[in-house]
Amino acid sequence: MDPLSPRDPRAVGEFQLRARLGSGGMGRVYLGHSPAGRAVAIKVVREELADDPQFRRRFAREVESAKSVSGVYTAPVVAAGLDDDPPWFATAFVPGPSLADVVSKHGPLSEQAVWRLAAGLSEALGAVHSSGLVHRDIKPANVLLAADGPHLIDFGISRALDGTALTATGVVVGTPGYMSPEQAEGDPSGRPSDVFSLGALLAYAATGRAPFGGGSAAAVLYRVVRGQADLEGVPERLRGFISSCMATQPSKRPDLKALAASIPRTADVGGAGAALTSYWPSDIGEIIRTSQPELPGAGSTRAMPGAGVTEPPPAPKPAPSRPARGARPAPPVPARPVVPPPPSRPPAAYPPPGRPAAPAPGYPQRPSWRGAATLMRIGALLSLVNMVVGLADVGALKNSFVSAFPGVSGQTLTEGANAAAGAVIVTDIIGVILWLALARAARRGRPPRAAGTTLFVIYTAAKLGTIWGPGFAAGKVLDVAIWLVGLLSVIAIWRRPSAPSAY
Repeated sequence: MDPLSPRDPRAVGEFQLRARLGSGGMGRVYLGHSPAGRAVAIKVVREELADDPQFRRRFAREVESAKSVSGVYTAPVVAAGLDDDPPWFATAFVPGPSLADVVSKHGPLSEQAVWRLAAGLSEALGAVHSSGLVHRDIKPANVLLAADGPHLIDFGISRALDGTALTATGVVVGTPGYMSPEQAEGDPSGRPSDVFSLGALLAYAATGRAPFGGGSAAAVLYRVVRGQADLEGVPERLRGFISSCMATQPSKRPDLKALAASIPRTADVGGAGAALTSYWPSDIGEIIRTSQPELPGAGSTRAMPGAGVTEPPPAPKPAPSRPARGARPAPPVPARPVVPPPPSRPPAAYPPPGRPAAPAPGYPQRPSWRGAATLMRIGALLSLVNMVVGLADVGALKNSFVSAFPGVSGQTLTEGANAAAGAVIVTDIIGVILWLALARAARRGRPPRAAGTTLFVIYTAAKLGTIWGPGFAAGKVLDVAIWLVGLLSVIAIWRRPSAPSAY
C-alpha cells in the first residue's frame, strides 16, 4: 500500500481515495471509502486505453460478468462508472494478505490450512462457474486470506463459458506456472482448466514453491505441457487430491462437486487450538490478524472504518498567548515544512495486479502475428490445391508446346510437359513447407519479417512472368490468391504491437 501521488485522483465517483494498492498494464487499484465509511478497492482504467471505444465495450462486459459472480469467497462488485472518463469499478475490500505474501514471509501452510484453502476456493470457483464464467488466472496473488476464509479476486481475463472473450484477443492470459496444459497451448479452456490451476495453487501452498519450477516463461510452459508437477513434500492425502486436479487430460479431472465431496470435513482438519467459530487453524488466523494493513505513515490509535487500519488522534492545539502590554508583536516566524516519515510497508491487503506476463513462445502479444500465422496456413492450403491443379494442367502444357514448337516430336513434347508439371509440383511442395515454417515462427512470437518479405518479393517476380502464360484459368486464380495471402501476411507481421490488455 503506497500513498497517493500528486497525479492520483482524490475521489472516484462517490468514493474518497486513501491510498494506492497497485498498478498494472490496464489500470491502477486504489483503496477508497464510501460516504458511509465502507472500504472498497477501486480499479481505474488508464487514460490511454479509455479513449479506445472497443476497449471500453470489453471493459463494460468484464464488469457485468464480475457483477454476476456472487459467493462468500469472492469480492463482489459494489459500484461502477462505465461512462466516466476514465471508467472504473469498485469491489468490496478484503482485509487480509494474499496467499503469495503469506507463503513468502511465513513458509508453506500446514495440511489443515491447505484443506481449508481448498474448501473455500472450491466454493468460490463454484460461484464463478455457475455464473457462466471461467476465471483463467487462479494464482497465489489472486487469493486473499481473510478471517472468514479465502477470497478469489481479479476477473480481468475471465472468459464466458460460451466462448465469448471478455478481453482483447492475441494476448497472454494467465500465469505460466499455474496454467492448464490446454490453456498453455492456446486451446479452448473451460471449467477443467480452473480445476487444474486450483491444484497447482494448492501445491504451492503446501510446499512453498511453484509445482512447475521457475525460469523463463517458455521453459515453465514447456514443463506444464510436457512435464510432471513436482509434488515432493506434499502430505500423502493432499497429494492424491492435488494429483487428480492436475491430470493432463481435462476429461480426467474431477468436477467441483466431486472435489468438494472429497475434502475432509471442518472438524477433521481444524487442528489443535482452532476455535469453533474460526475458519482457519489458529496459526493462520494469527498471521491474518497481525497482517492488517495501515495507511502510509499512520499510527495505531484510531481505527480506519471498514479495514482495520488505524491512524493517530489529532494533536491538541496550544492555547494562544497574549503579548505583554505595550510590547510590539513579534513578526511571524515561517513554519518549517514537516517531512513525513517514510511510509511503512505492511503486507498488502489487496495484491497489486503486477505487470502482465511476458509473452512466451507460442503465445505472442500481437494479434496481427496470430492473424499472420492463420493467413500462412491458408497459403499452405492454397499451395496444395495449386499442386493438384498443376497435375491436371499437364495436357494444357502439352498443347501449348505443340503450337509453339510444331516441328518437335510428340514424345519430346510429352516429356517436356511432364517435366514442367513436375517442376510445378516440386515448387508447390516447397511452398507448402515454407508457408508452414513461417506460420510456426509467427505463432511462436518470432515472425520472420525479413525472410517472409524476401520470399514474397521472389514469388511476385516469378509469377509476373507466368501469370499471362498458358495454363488453366483455375491455376492463375490460385496464383493470384496465393499472392494476396502473401501480401496480407507481410502486412500483418510488420504491424505495430497492440496495447497490453491484462491487469
